[in-house]
Amino acid sequence: MATRIAVMAMPELVALVNEWGTLPRALDPRERGDDPGLTALADEFHPIFAAADAAQRARLITALLQAAKVRPVLTAAADGTLSEEWTVDNPAHAGRAAAALALRHHLAEHPGRIGVCADDQCADVYVDNSPPAAAASAA
Repeated sequence: MATRIAVMAMPELVALVNEWGTLPRALDPRERGDDPGLTALADEFHPIFAAADAAQRARLITALLQAAKVRPVLTAAADGTLSEEWTVDNPAHAGRAAAALALRHHLAEHPGRIGVCADDQCADVYVDNSPPAAAASAA
């Protein structure tokens, strides 16, 4: 039986990587719990935020989607409305799939709007949600 995937919200993904990732945690003195599964998942995504360009990000996200064996599904509601859904066969891959789909959707629209803090004392990831330059200058 396939498991349906809800695409993770980008703020949730950023929090996951910053709260559980090895690099962000190493530079943050706060005490935190220990969850090897969350740390491993966060560590899979930090390199995408740190990637040098969109092509490298695309390769990394594609590899994660393939590893999770994410599949698209088109479903029809009773009124005939169609909607896209995503599934995985192994429920253990649901978190990886949800996070990878979040980045896939975000980067398809905003390929250069993610990154890692540039300060030497920070390895936190971010998503730039500021208005695009064209929209800001038109306002």
